[in-house]
Amino acid sequence: MVRWLPYFIAGRYLRSRKSHSVINIISGVSVAAMATPVAAMVILLSVFNGLEGMVRSLYAAVDADITVRAAEGTTFELARVDTAAMRSAAGVEALAPVLEQGAMAEAAGRRTIVRLRGIGEEYGRVVPVAQTVYNGTFTVAVGEDRSAVVGHRTAQELGMSRQSAGDTVAFYAINRARISSLLPVGGYTRRALPVAGFYSIDDENGDVAFVSMDEAQRIFNYAGRASALVAKVADGTDADGVAARLQEIAGGGMEVLTRERSNSIYRLMALEKWGVFAVALLVLAVASLTVVGTIVMIMIDKRDDAATLRTMGASRAMVRAIFVGEGNLLAAVSLVLGLVLGVGLTLLQQTVGLVRLQTATLMVDVYPVELHAADVVLTAVAYAAVAHVVTRLTVGAMLKENTTI
Repeated sequence: MVRWLPYFIAGRYLRSRKSHSVINIISGVSVAAMATPVAAMVILLSVFNGLEGMVRSLYAAVDADITVRAAEGTTFELARVDTAAMRSAAGVEALAPVLEQGAMAEAAGRRTIVRLRGIGEEYGRVVPVAQTVYNGTFTVAVGEDRSAVVGHRTAQELGMSRQSAGDTVAFYAINRARISSLLPVGGYTRRALPVAGFYSIDDENGDVAFVSMDEAQRIFNYAGRASALVAKVADGTDADGVAARLQEIAGGGMEVLTRERSNSIYRLMALEKWGVFAVALLVLAVASLTVVGTIVMIMIDKRDDAATLRTMGASRAMVRAIFVGEGNLLAAVSLVLGLVLGVGLTLLQQTVGLVRLQTATLMVDVYPVELHAADVVLTAVAYAAVAHVVTRLTVGAMLKENTTI
């Protein structure tokens, strides 16, 4: 049997006028019903890609590509880690120490709790937080002078405005060297610094105040210690491979985490995306059942033609292949229509912005979507597989019940 012959005959059946016009109508409805979930799946996956891209761009000013920290405890001795070897490791573009602890900030008689983060000289190359500064400059050290950069939430709670750059803010932290339960008044360290600038990322990270590394070590009485080392991975380099090399250098007692492992929001979004894909695939499988009724009616309508083919010497296998091809062609038409609709709407949203967000609390005013070719291919393969299985089962059941064909 010529491979293309069943599909040639199936194509003739698909284009020909049926004996009952209702079959043509139902076939069209079936194609539309199957195309709709295909388009919806492409759009849903693109929406999750857009949200993930927005989150990544948002947290790029917060999360480093790679974080090296102690497996136990909150700080570690910098001397125990070969930072020089880490800086020279393949794929590492920049490396900076970080010391972060809780502290209290005070300005103009108002107080609030902050996360005081001491940063090394290369921190700006690792994390582009300077891009989020809306007033002043991202400067924590110039020569012997020291200053602080404060988040927008901390600035609001301290009553500081855009004109407050240059004002002084005092930081208080527990002095672990002389804390006493009998005389707790003297058990803290106070350090007043001028504010060099204000930054704004989001409310979750708006309570971080940046100071120089040596200043943080002085305030927390953590000389020579850090809470983490953060690294920037060179463009085009695999972050997991760089993390593995840094883990070998760091040795036991240290853990090396990529951005995806250190921030659970990335893993959560990935799980949500594939959870939605599974649900959409289930909906798509249910929608593909609409082809069952269409194939059954076509087989009944073309029963005489099938009998004629059998008389001419066609085997039951060829008849089966013809009607399976009919179902596959219906699925192919619906797949193309669904992909065109889904891809078209997604590209329109990307370029024109059909759906807009009426809110001032987000950084974007257009609902974010991002079309990935891999998602389109995955949708097409999943739908084709489901539709083919449904078609084969339907044709097989019909031929089993009708032995005359």
